[in-house]
Amino acid sequence: MKTLLVTFTVLALSFFSFAGTPPQRANDSEPDANTLLRQQKLDVVNALLRSPQATTDCSFTFTSGLNNNTLEYCVTSNGNIAELQTPIRHPLISVDDRSEGYAICDVSGSNRVAYSDFGLFGDSGNWLPPTTVSQNATSVRIARTTNDGVWTLTQTISQIATNASVRIVMTLRNNTAVPREAFLMRYADVDADAFLQNNFDGTTGSAFAWNSISSEAAAPVGLLLQNIGTLNGIGSEGFAQNTFFPPNPCNPGAHFAPTTLLSTDGSLVLLYDMVVPRGGAQSVTLTYKGL
Repeated sequence: MKTLLVTFTVLALSFFSFAGTPPQRANDSEPDANTLLRQQKLDVVNALLRSPQATTDCSFTFTSGLNNNTLEYCVTSNGNIAELQTPIRHPLISVDDRSEGYAICDVSGSNRVAYSDFGLFGDSGNWLPPTTVSQNATSVRIARTTNDGVWTLTQTISQIATNASVRIVMTLRNNTAVPREAFLMRYADVDADAFLQNNFDGTTGSAFAWNSISSEAAAPVGLLLQNIGTLNGIGSEGFAQNTFFPPNPCNPGAHFAPTTLLSTDGSLVLLYDMVVPRGGAQSVTLTYKGL
């Protein structure tokens, strides 16, 4: 298995509603900087071409908790978390592009193959339609198979009311007769409290974004994306990106931030490297939790 050393493999690669209330302007006579940045971001996102399968529509919505322990989020039919607030009225996933999602890169052969779905940033167009396997008041299970039949990704997304978190179990099944190696990743464009310029960092098993307690522009809230499952022979790495664009699934370190990002419109990635046996599956468990 390849060692996950994103830090040393960064390549120069150019990529080309619970709508939150924007921070109040210091001077009502002109727009504040955050309002201008949000409009610029919307202009970029609205110009993108997307596959017909891409969606940010909420198909499943979950709410729990009281006071500061409240959690509200929704899941699309494709298995993206399009909206997430904790506490309620403090959105953490970007309200402008609602961009959160997942990707696979098959790194088994010389020609790497990518499969992705990043919400409003679109999907790779090489998936079969999703299937809702099961749902109840606190969880939904969604399966998607790649249109070449090689992989099936099943996601079980559950509400954990006791600590106001969202648990995601991602199970990647290899449908072929040979072992295959893959990158599996989760991505989120975080705009904490609908404020674009947040702080970002990561560790081996987590990535996180936040507004400082000293911030005068937005509430001091944030989002933690963290692995919580046992990794049996699976490599993991959490990191921040210095852009709100999604990662390239087969070159995930292209926008890796080597130091803590401050006042940046960045994003979070949790990356796994795994070998999946023939006809078998590997699972990882991760959570989103407010900071």
